[in-house]
Amino acid sequence: MDFQNLFNRDFYPTPHEVIEQMLSLSDIRGKIILEPSAGSGNIVDFLQRNGAKKVIACEINTKLQAIIAGKCELIASDFLTVTPDMISHIDMIVMNPPFSAEEAHILHAWDVAPEGCEIISLCNSSLLSRNYYERREKIRELIDNNGNSQCLGEVFKTAERQTSVDVSVIRLYKPRTGEHEFDDFFDMTEDDEPNTQGIVRYSYVQDIVSKYKDAVELFDTVIEGNNRMNELCNSMGVQPIVFGARKVQDVNSYSSGAITRDVFKKTLQKSLWRHVFNQFGMEKYVTRKVIDDLNRAIELASDMPFTMKNIYRMAQMLVATHEERIKQTLVEAFDYICSLSAENSTAGEKWKTNSDYMINKRFIMPCVTRYDKDFPRTNWHIDIAYNGTGRIDDVMKALCFLTGRDYSDITDLYTFARQNNLLWGQWYDWTNIVTDKDGNTIRKWSFFRIRGYKKGTMHFEFVDENVWYKFNQAVASVKGWQLPKQHKKS
Repeated sequence: MDFQNLFNRDFYPTPHEVIEQMLSLSDIRGKIILEPSAGSGNIVDFLQRNGAKKVIACEINTKLQAIIAGKCELIASDFLTVTPDMISHIDMIVMNPPFSAEEAHILHAWDVAPEGCEIISLCNSSLLSRNYYERREKIRELIDNNGNSQCLGEVFKTAERQTSVDVSVIRLYKPRTGEHEFDDFFDMTEDDEPNTQGIVRYSYVQDIVSKYKDAVELFDTVIEGNNRMNELCNSMGVQPIVFGARKVQDVNSYSSGAITRDVFKKTLQKSLWRHVFNQFGMEKYVTRKVIDDLNRAIELASDMPFTMKNIYRMAQMLVATHEERIKQTLVEAFDYICSLSAENSTAGEKWKTNSDYMINKRFIMPCVTRYDKDFPRTNWHIDIAYNGTGRIDDVMKALCFLTGRDYSDITDLYTFARQNNLLWGQWYDWTNIVTDKDGNTIRKWSFFRIRGYKKGTMHFEFVDENVWYKFNQAVASVKGWQLPKQHKKS
């Protein structure tokens, strides 16, 4: 279909998967949402199908207006004519504005949106590049203080109407002000408090949000006192003493460039989001690569308002996606071991294309040990290389998940080798000892026997054949493989 001739040059219907990316951090259920450039209604349809309470829209093209009028309420033709009183009741604005006027649309959305409104907009990624256009500077300032941006790439390259333009999504959260600033920070209903399987306690969430609120409210009082102290000190000719809020890296600075309330609020919010996510202990279950991916998601999430509802929603999201992260952890550990040596799997050199194989019960990993003839200890005892345990740690996390073990009980390889003075070329059970509060041994267990060599390699052998098989079986299930018949068990 010739969209450009039928409608206009700015008409690019938003693909379903792009809308999902736009709203990946948002909860649209029960919300009243405005779509300012509705086009043929792809975003309107998505919002209505996924729980929006009501969708209202604007659309400037008369032919497209006829389509939208059959889907939702049209409140105006041109979004740039919408005034605050027309949309004072909305909760969100979700849009794919015409790229020829995207700056005007994004800034107008911020100006007319009611306090507490969430604004999500696609844009040409070039809008976020460093230049000195006043409108673009204003948009970047809004992003820095009130949200985030995320590059999605060439997501319209295979769309209904195609373009190879790099596209980003902007998320803005318009704060409440004055006495209503924290009105919705403690709003919770039964539906808002999902089953998070004990991952986060209600009292903990309530307490930390309350402390955040108190700190922000106290900021003005503290700064007023700081300013008064600085005035008094300056009037007495006392220069080396400066009062005021500074970031940690600036504590020794004598400059008077005080942190603004907005910067304080955003910095504290991001730090507390990171603190909350650390309580979930995800690093105990997933590989370093998965943690890197998770950290990128957390960085985006930390720009959301620090409300009880948002914390519970993110906890629920972590629980809901945990199984997929574990599967990724299992496959990454498996693939890495197989990639190291033909001796590590039953498929030999053809492991990358053979879907009917297992990791051998004994396998080899390189760059684990360190030998230095000038370092006396390594002449006799195994020393673990710097960063030599990272990959085997990932394997241990996968095995802990499969067996129900607690990764916190693992004695890391470096510590085990040091404490037991392991000798080169000899087999040892890599034993993990769990003790009570008095230091009494509760249980001992091992996943592997290990043997280290001066050339840097370490051999690992599964102690329990059932654990070995269970690991292979779990990965085969994820990959959709059938294990070799000689390894099948009843």
